[in-house]
Amino acid sequence: MSPVILYSVHVVLALLLAGAVFAPRRWRRAILVAAATIGSAAGIALAVAAAGDEAVWRSTTLGQPRGVIAGAAVACAWLLAGALGNDRTLGSAALVGLASSGVLLASLNDWVVPGLALWLASSVALVALLSQDELRVGALLAIGLSDLALVGAFALHALDDRVWTVPESLGGLPLGLALASLVVRSGALPLTGVWEALDSPAAPALPLFLGGPLALLGVPLSAAGPWLAVAALVAALGLCGAALAGRELSLSLLGSWPVWLSLGLLVAAPAALQAGALAALFAVTMVALCTATRGVARAAGGLLLGFLPPTAGWVAIVATAVPAFDRAGGPSVVWSLVAGLLLLTVAAGVALAARLARRSAHNTSEVRPTVAASVLLIAGLCLGLAPPSVLGLARDTLGDFDRVLSLSGAALILALVAGAIAYRRGAGRAGFVAPEVEATTATLVYSEDRADTAVMVGVAALIAVGTLAVVIYLAIEGLSYGFLPPSNL
Repeated sequence: MSPVILYSVHVVLALLLAGAVFAPRRWRRAILVAAATIGSAAGIALAVAAAGDEAVWRSTTLGQPRGVIAGAAVACAWLLAGALGNDRTLGSAALVGLASSGVLLASLNDWVVPGLALWLASSVALVALLSQDELRVGALLAIGLSDLALVGAFALHALDDRVWTVPESLGGLPLGLALASLVVRSGALPLTGVWEALDSPAAPALPLFLGGPLALLGVPLSAAGPWLAVAALVAALGLCGAALAGRELSLSLLGSWPVWLSLGLLVAAPAALQAGALAALFAVTMVALCTATRGVARAAGGLLLGFLPPTAGWVAIVATAVPAFDRAGGPSVVWSLVAGLLLLTVAAGVALAARLARRSAHNTSEVRPTVAASVLLIAGLCLGLAPPSVLGLARDTLGDFDRVLSLSGAALILALVAGAIAYRRGAGRAGFVAPEVEATTATLVYSEDRADTAVMVGVAALIAVGTLAVVIYLAIEGLSYGFLPPSNL
């Protein structure tokens, strides 16, 4: 299938959804589900196409790992739009389509200036999505600061080296700015920022907030060094411990844990970028579904959130552990730290999955979120059991494939048995029901004073203007050097 079709189908769906706002109310939900299904299928098709031979269209290149990550992010966004939406959220779903096309074209672009321009266009769609029912100033500021840091990183790299292609590696100040951009936008910061979209019509934006930066910046950040991996893994363990320590599970803490974990894995082992990014996307999407799912669906989500075998998250951990254990005990202590932290990460994932399983009682769930959670679980298991090449890994990265497949199958059976036991202990035949601890969302509460809100909105607007000015200046400088070959125009 032509890349242009895979890029533009989301805009077509957005236009159809915008027009469906005027359709009879009894038809709207069916239209939303149909559009979301097509959008998810298009995202999956793009990821599958990217996993094959590279395809070039204009200034974009569809290939691994960026195309796979971006396609999965779009598929997860549409999945949430269909699972959590209703007959009043067609406008929000239309914005998801616009933002999806922008994220795809930006993250797959080979050239700095067109890529940044399309990135800012996707941010405009995401800002409109975040402002649907109420003004979420924290999320708007997060988008603005993240975009400013990203533009600064790419501008410094391009102007210093007079290289106008998207960088494959960064160092110094550009590396720090790129890291800050990913952390602020992806949801790595709990309780604030983009997590204000949780449990709202803007929830489908969460996979785009994570998948876009991972697709665009994953490769440049993978050479940041093992000490960054140590810091990211420590942050992931801290967030998981904080979530487990509380009586109520905070969804933003649960969502930030896979973000930091995937960052640590991709920095420690660049080969694990694709597997870790997909696992983090599935986990964050499952967090967004938590408020609408109960029982077995939520317990099954513990496999994805815990990066347990045989899911894609487990493959990413194994792909990182193999080189870390090989280097542990050497002259540098950092790899010993990485190896030790990976063992703690596995233990934390098991504890998190067990906590979710014990909390699952015989409560009814909405059909569409339950189906969405089941689709995510099946996708995670299929990727975990697939040959390593499907996740961009060399055949010998995980050892002998037949042995890994056998161990993964055995782990799947044990995980299902353990989940069933935990579920029955939580619900019980004798009428004993473990107390249902409701998951809570945490957002930063701002003063209702209009002056405070106006000041923060003004700051966000200034940041946006400054970011756009840098992109315009970069475009002028690039044009003077002929940064874009005529063949790509």
